[in-house]
Order: sequence, then C-alpha cells, then structure tokens
Amino acid sequence: MTTIKIPMYTQTPDLPAEPNALTERRPRYLLVGLALILGVLSAALAACQPRPLLEGVTLSPTLITPNADGEADLTRIEFYLNRNAIVSFRLIPVESVVGGELLTGEEVYYFRPPRPVSASDDPYTVYFGGVVEGYDHPSDGQLDYTVLNRMLSDGLYMWELHAETREGETKAVTGTLTIQDADTALPGIRGFNVHPRIFSPNQDGINDRVTINLVLEKDVEELRVYLKGVDGFEHHIPEDERTTRPNAKGWHTYDYDGGIDAGSEPPPDGVYTIYAEARDAVGQRVVVTDTLTIENAGMPRAYIVNGEVEWSVNTLVISDTLCFTLTVENDSQTYIRTTGPWPGTLYESDQNHNTLGWHQESGAFRVAVDFDTSMRNYPFRWGIGQPGVDLVEVDGYWYLPPQARSLVTGCIRIVDVPVRNPLYYWAGLIHEDVRIAPVNNRVAPNFVEIWEP
Repeated sequence: MTTIKIPMYTQTPDLPAEPNALTERRPRYLLVGLALILGVLSAALAACQPRPLLEGVTLSPTLITPNADGEADLTRIEFYLNRNAIVSFRLIPVESVVGGELLTGEEVYYFRPPRPVSASDDPYTVYFGGVVEGYDHPSDGQLDYTVLNRMLSDGLYMWELHAETREGETKAVTGTLTIQDADTALPGIRGFNVHPRIFSPNQDGINDRVTINLVLEKDVEELRVYLKGVDGFEHHIPEDERTTRPNAKGWHTYDYDGGIDAGSEPPPDGVYTIYAEARDAVGQRVVVTDTLTIENAGMPRAYIVNGEVEWSVNTLVISDTLCFTLTVENDSQTYIRTTGPWPGTLYESDQNHNTLGWHQESGAFRVAVDFDTSMRNYPFRWGIGQPGVDLVEVDGYWYLPPQARSLVTGCIRIVDVPVRNPLYYWAGLIHEDVRIAPVNNRVAPNFVEIWEP
C-alpha cells in the first residue's frame, strides 16, 4: 500500500491588515485546503484497493462456424489475471431465453479444465474453435474408440471464465457464444487389430514383425500409431503405404519391427499398449488401444571367434575331403536361431544345402563354405551348434543362447576337379535373408590344389 503524507498548516497564512479582508478570505482558503486533502485521501484509498482478480475479459466474435473452411472458425478469448489462480473455461448449452434470462441445461463442457495459471501484466489470449473435452452423445451407439476431444453441436451456449485463488478469492465472467454449421463428424477408427499379439524382434524369422490394420471414417489432419510402455516413452510405428494416401479415409496398414531393421535396439521385453490416434481438421481427437507382448527382443550379433578357421589340408586328391573347424560366439543379449544340417555333416562337392533338404530359412544363422568357382553363394552350410548340446529348443526351433559359444566342424568330399585349380576355399557366418556381416564374410581363405589320381 502506498502511503501519501498530507501537509498540515499550524498557522494562518499572511493576510492583508484590514479586518474585513481577513474575515472574507479565510473561508475560501479553508475550502481549497479541504478539497485538496479529500482528493489526496481518495487517491491514497484507490491505490490501496486490490485490482480485480480477472479484468478485461472479452470473447470475440460471439458467433463461429467451426468447419475448417477458414471463415469464422475461431473465437478469441482474452483476459488479464492479476493474481495466481486456478482458471477454467467452460460452456453450458442454453435451452431457452425467457425475459432476457438464460435457461441452461445440466451438461457442462470444458474447453480448459481447472488448472494453475500465473498472474501476468500481459493479457492471456486463447483461441476456441468449438472443440471441448470428449463427451458421449446420445446418437453415438457403441463406439470402437474413445473420444478425447469433440466438437459441440450447433446452438447457443453460455460461457464462463472462472478463477479462484488459493486463499479462496473467486471471480467469474460469463457471456454467450453461438455455434453454427459445425463439423461434428468424428474421425472414427474401425477394424483396429494387431497381429501377432506376441512379438519377438530379434531377426530370427519367427514373429519378427507386427502388422496393425485400421479403417479411418474420414480424412484427418494426423493419424499416429505408436507403442508405449510403463516408462511412458513412445515408439513410433511407421505406416506401410499401399493403396490409401496417408491421413485419408479408408484402410491403413502399419508395419513394426521394433526398429531393429534400422540397426536400433528394440524395446525391452514386457507388455506394451499400442495406440492409434486420429485428429481431424477442426481438432476432434479419438484413440483406440490394444496390447502387445514383447519377448526375447534384441539385436542379434554373432561372429567366428578371432576370424580363425582350422583347415585340414591345402593339397588333396580327387575323393579326398577338405574339413574345417571353427568356433561361433553369440555376442548379443538375445537367442539366435539356427538350423541344419548339423556340424559334422559331409557334403559331396557337387551337392549343396538344398540337395540335402536343408533349404534357406529367413533369420537362421549358419556356418558356410564357399569357393572361387561356385555357381551359388555359400553352397555348403551347417548349423552353428549341436541340438541339445550347444543349442536349446524354443517353440520347436533351435537357438544358441546369449553369450554362448559352440564348436562347428564340417567336411566336403571333392569329387571333380574345378575349372580353376588351385583355388580358394573360405568360411563365412550367414544370417540368412538378413545379412552377412563384413567380419563374417570370406573368413580365413585357404588356397587348395586338387590332383587327379
């Protein structure tokens, strides 16, 4: 509070000597002094009065047509807040007007639910386009999704801006708003499904990917599909664009690999929620959810230990065998899958893994041998361990556990002389239909000369 000192006179100011002049002038001096004192007191009292909690509240225009056509879609709300307070903005439908009084219904729609707002010398400005917190409408029926934000129906509404301080001081300002030609069609999502429900992003070829399908009921501004765990972190799921344009009405498909194909570590094992969220041009939002379980997730990494391969010979005669011995290590935190033929298998040089009945399997790791004049890439292949010895069985498949090692051996009987002689034979570690890492490609070449008897 500002304190103002008022001067007090203790003696009469000098006046003319004539007695009549003294008696005539003294009342005028007293009146002027009294007026001055009263004016200063009024100013002091006004300065001590607190400003209203809410000031300068306006809403303009008072009629909007929120349909995203660019004309009268929004109204501007402005106000001053002079003390910290809990502020809310709500709307109540007006059922009728009788004698200038508004008769309202029981429904209350919040554009801004109660929340703390700090005092400011500058005005607060908010734009309102008819969309409030989600609510149920009698015409909805059974919805497949949850409505987060929704457009109000056409009609007359009483709005209220309400503020309340921690000390209990309150202030409310009201007015009316008319909504016409509003776009009330929800951006609905139908047919939301997730497959498979148990997901193991580890590039083993078994349940490595999740497919999410949905149908949009109208064109939208944004359609997001994401995964969220207990930590609240969102993992974006990209759309697999096919026949429907992004954000357009119709069928949409999403493909998720846990980020592993891009070289990222997938989310850790656990139960997650998948969200599909749509927002239309006027700001209405809906969401639908489902659950997904991630297990045995991880980026697979394996290599031939030290890049060392022990070859049996570098000179041989037709019908002799070329054998190798090497060690494979699983250098990851996930199980890596493999398939036969198993270590110790003998190939004829005119055979390959297909002729032995062990076709290529996406996601499987196998040790392999190739040579200079081969007609196919790494024709001789072996599993990276022995079932029940180095390998463990999971759902009918064989896996090398994390951080485990296994010894792999194999032989090739040379039954004819290749067109190039001598030539190189070398080993490799293949992640079938995924990659051959540079460190595992063309490992320990062995220069071999073949003789005819």
